[in-house]
Amino acid sequence: MSDEEKDLRDEIKAGIEVKGGAGAIEETEVESMVEGEIAQPSEASLTTTGAIPVASERTWSALAHASVLLTFALGLSTGGLAVVVAALVPLAIWLAFRDRSRFVAYHAMQATVFQLASLVLWIGLLVTGVITLIPVWVVTALLLVVLIGFLLLPLVLVLTIALPVTLAALPFASLVYGLYGAFEVYAGRPFRYWRVADWIESRGVRVA
Repeated sequence: MSDEEKDLRDEIKAGIEVKGGAGAIEETEVESMVEGEIAQPSEASLTTTGAIPVASERTWSALAHASVLLTFALGLSTGGLAVVVAALVPLAIWLAFRDRSRFVAYHAMQATVFQLASLVLWIGLLVTGVITLIPVWVVTALLLVVLIGFLLLPLVLVLTIALPVTLAALPFASLVYGLYGAFEVYAGRPFRYWRVADWIESRGVRVA
């Protein structure tokens, strides 16, 4: 029996004796009371399991989402070369907390997948756009000789303008979405990235 259990047992017996009922209770009942007190979870223990996230858990989770700001800044300053490195920040938070807090690990993994998925989407749009626009412009230029190309020209111009606008808007949209997630998590409200949360939960990463 540990010192904590002995002290608790003595306190229970002392309380019974004060009430004058020491002779009316069996030793086994005292032991049951001790076990019941020890088995009862405290509020502090609940806050570290992810059921009730404490302030430090909310802070680290918010930092994981807010790391999108670093990804955005490095993407602009390095021409996108350091984006992958910046996106590994929430992954590092996940590695640090995966065995310590399911709440932090869940949100860090969400942020990691979201930032990497945004990067893959941006690269995919760039490659697809370039591969599509180059032959379309070639065909349109050839058809201009027989005047049919003039009918395609407005559509080609719209696509040509839409591609850079979309590529420029996507990082800003990711930034706003990530910062919104950081705000929601820090405020203690549940937050799930569209599609991303379902994807990571299907692979066993859950908040509780």
